[in-house]
Amino acid sequence: MSLSHRALLRLHVEAVWGVRLPPIDQDEVELLPESASPTWKLCVAQMDQDRVYIWRPDIDAAEREALRSQVDEALDFPPLRFSLPGISREFAHYLAAEPAMNFSTARSIARQVTEQDREILEAFQAQSGDDCLHPEKFPLIGVVIDGRLVSLAHSSRRTSEACELGIDTLPEARRKGYALAATIVWTRAILQEELVPLYSALAENNASLRLAERAGYRIFARVATFEKDNT
Repeated sequence: MSLSHRALLRLHVEAVWGVRLPPIDQDEVELLPESASPTWKLCVAQMDQDRVYIWRPDIDAAEREALRSQVDEALDFPPLRFSLPGISREFAHYLAAEPAMNFSTARSIARQVTEQDREILEAFQAQSGDDCLHPEKFPLIGVVIDGRLVSLAHSSRRTSEACELGIDTLPEARRKGYALAATIVWTRAILQEELVPLYSALAENNASLRLAERAGYRIFARVATFEKDNT
């Protein structure tokens, strides 16, 4: 099913921040009354020539105008040479192309990780076995080399419509195709659940952005969030 960039943005924001949004039919929307309250005051996304402002309802008109004055600078991607206090910036991706590795090859490298793998899970991320094995994190797709888990893909954020990828790889196991294989197998599993797989990366995380590209994900939005203490 093909989704508009605005529909993808709603899925992305709801998954990442655990909030509830109405359909993004206008350039400015507010979180729904029943939504959880995020730490940010404003989430703004640039999609081609289309810009969307998502507001926390409690932000008054004066503060909104103050935040608006910073939006152009915040959305000046690629990253500036200096950080912007109180502002986090990321690229949001959706699956739009064939990956650089075919699925059969990826499947020969990465496999499902289960309760039987608790020991290597805990060795990979100290004492995180219980957290990783929570159903909300499934599917867990890992690369095991010589009995050691070296890369793990999981569902870092899940809703009834979409899942955001979480991927971790040991430093010594990077640049070997392990994260790519795990990401590809995780993506196939999410599609089999009839959910939308999503991938986001901080604007300065070049390694994650390269992985997204190789795994077949493409940028649909530049996103900036303005935290509570920004103004």
